[in-house]
Amino acid sequence: MRTILNNRSRSGRLLVGVAITLALVVGAVLGSSFASRSEAAAQPVTTFSGSTAMMTNVVDPSKAADFERVMRAYGEGLAGSSNAEYRRMAAGFKVYRAVEPGPNNFVVYYWFVDPVISGANYAVAKVLADEVEGGPPGNGDEVRELFGAYQGALTGGGQAQANLNLVMEF
Repeated sequence: MRTILNNRSRSGRLLVGVAITLALVVGAVLGSSFASRSEAAAQPVTTFSGSTAMMTNVVDPSKAADFERVMRAYGEGLAGSSNAEYRRMAAGFKVYRAVEPGPNNFVVYYWFVDPVISGANYAVAKVLADEVEGGPPGNGDEVRELFGAYQGALTGGGQAQANLNLVMEF
């Protein structure tokens, strides 16, 4: 009797062990596939859907020089890139500063993108990471500083995007 019970308990423990191991393996595989998706979702993306686009940037007046410094680095990264798409993006990208102060005396900058490069990622963080000081891996500190200055310059109004399609031309 004891031998039969011991064999049953051993095989039961073995089955439980196999089930736990299988659950861990399945969990690890599923977890890594979801991690890849969440990492991709965390990557900055700024795309435009119109043929022309405008982005309004509301900037703290004490940080306007920082914003312009970051925009210069962004523009130089686009225009000087070995990436043909970035160079095409630079050709149609302009940054304007409003002459009049915005709400609460904020400085208002406008990006005009004409033509929009369909599917292109205009995200400041992405371009800076790819292009500042020759790109990764050696540009991390510089990119973090530039992106921190960029984020710090934007006020609570932040950014507003407008995708535009031409209706009439005179």
